[in-house]
Amino acid sequence: MRFMRTTATARTFLIASIAVAGLTATPALASAQAGAGSARAHSALGILGFPGTNGANGVGTSGGLGGLGGTGGAAGANGNGGKGGNGGDASGTASVGGAGGTGGAGGANGNGGAGGTGGGATLGGTGGKGGVGGVGDAGAGIAGGKGGNGGAAKAGGGYKGGLGGAGGAASPVCPGKPGGNGTAATSTSDGTTGATGAAGKTTLPC
Repeated sequence: MRFMRTTATARTFLIASIAVAGLTATPALASAQAGAGSARAHSALGILGFPGTNGANGVGTSGGLGGLGGTGGAAGANGNGGKGGNGGDASGTASVGGAGGTGGAGGANGNGGAGGTGGGATLGGTGGKGGVGGVGDAGAGIAGGKGGNGGAAKAGGGYKGGLGGAGGAASPVCPGKPGGNGTAATSTSDGTTGATGAAGKTTLPC
């Protein structure tokens, strides 16, 4: 009888110890799981923004050299970078299409503006480079303005089309304005650069 009481007491003590250990371990386990979930959420937020894609290269024919596509803009924390502009086409010996503009960088939430298209070229001219896209806003998901297109160079004389103007940066409430297009080259002079797009207004209406 004494042996049975001793065994029962030992068993009761063992069960109580396991219960206490379980109570002590549960908060730690829950804390570890919560921490892992928080890390996953943080990681997910960090990959929402993507770099912009590169623009397509221009097509060269009859000895012309197509312009290179613009580089996509860098990603923001959540906003995507703008797409690079397409390169300009070129036809004829010594003709060079304008390069596409670089896409604007994404903001923390807003997407960057697209780069402008490079100008086309014939008769030995060089197309103007497309403008850089505007930067996306850091706060409210507003996009930057598109870069202006480069000016064409098709009148001969070996002159260059004007550069496209840069797109305007976004504000917290309004998108940036597009950059102006570069003017075409003439047979005696280069084209002029397009105007820079205005930044987005800070108050509504846009």
